[in-house]
Amino acid sequence: MGVLHAFIEAIEQLRSLASHIPGIAPLAQEAFLFRPFILLLVLGVAAGAVGTLVNLRRVEFNAEAMVHSVFPGIVAGFAFGGTDAIPLGASLTALLVVAALVLVEHTEAHHEGGTAVVLTAFFGLGIVISLKKGDMSGQLEALMFGRLLEVTDARLLQSLIVCLLALLLVIATWKENILVAHDREGARAMGINLLAVDLALNCAIAAIVISASSAVGVLLVIAYLVVPGAAGRLISASVGRMCVISILVAVLGGWLGMRLMLVPTPHPVSPQAAVVLSIVALLVLIIAGLKIYTVLRKIMAPKVKASTEGELQGVGAQ
Repeated sequence: MGVLHAFIEAIEQLRSLASHIPGIAPLAQEAFLFRPFILLLVLGVAAGAVGTLVNLRRVEFNAEAMVHSVFPGIVAGFAFGGTDAIPLGASLTALLVVAALVLVEHTEAHHEGGTAVVLTAFFGLGIVISLKKGDMSGQLEALMFGRLLEVTDARLLQSLIVCLLALLLVIATWKENILVAHDREGARAMGINLLAVDLALNCAIAAIVISASSAVGVLLVIAYLVVPGAAGRLISASVGRMCVISILVAVLGGWLGMRLMLVPTPHPVSPQAAVVLSIVALLVLIIAGLKIYTVLRKIMAPKVKASTEGELQGVGAQ
């Protein structure tokens, strides 16, 4: 309790400082707004880094499987211990899911069918548990799509710790994951332990799912794992820049979604939907910007070529 009390005081001091920062001040007015904002900020940094490796390693389907497969742990945690027990239930289930996914990936006849079996089996188990527990129809939607504004101090602390774990796993295996992404067999020949690298990446993915599941929900967290990395891949030539852009997209999407939620509208706006759609909108803007840039280059290329030829002819005449 002492650690939690100190954490609450630190968050309140941070909220007081943030209340003077333009753009963030509206989110610092109330604790129920500032807690999810802090969660999305840290989640964006961790998910951006993990999403970079997800994109480079081409394991988006593994991420999708992880997102759905931790569902029984989330349901069990909520059913038997309330919302604060969701991370614990999800963590225990995630260990089993990571083991299953890595086992499937390292079988000689590995194909996406095995990953699909893991996904459907665990997700189906979650539905069975929810039905066995009783009428959870009102809570089932919250577990799938999250309740961002109901993040408590205890859940925030848990989520931040799990995000930190994901970042540590990424940092510890960054070079190895990059090498495996470009040449898996070459990495094996160099003596890199592929099992350890795959376990680390899948555990990092699981950590992101666990930290975000109670906030944006298990069905929407995939946006954090896939979209920022894809955005970074589109507009960067190096892995380092790709990671930075991925983090910026995730963080900016979280901030923008929270701000859009506060815009007066005839009907309430779902915070989780606003955040996810903001991240997707940033990806769409990047794609549109690249298309416009390509078109402008094609239009300007003949003019630049003609201008260059004219200058060369003028120099030749002199």
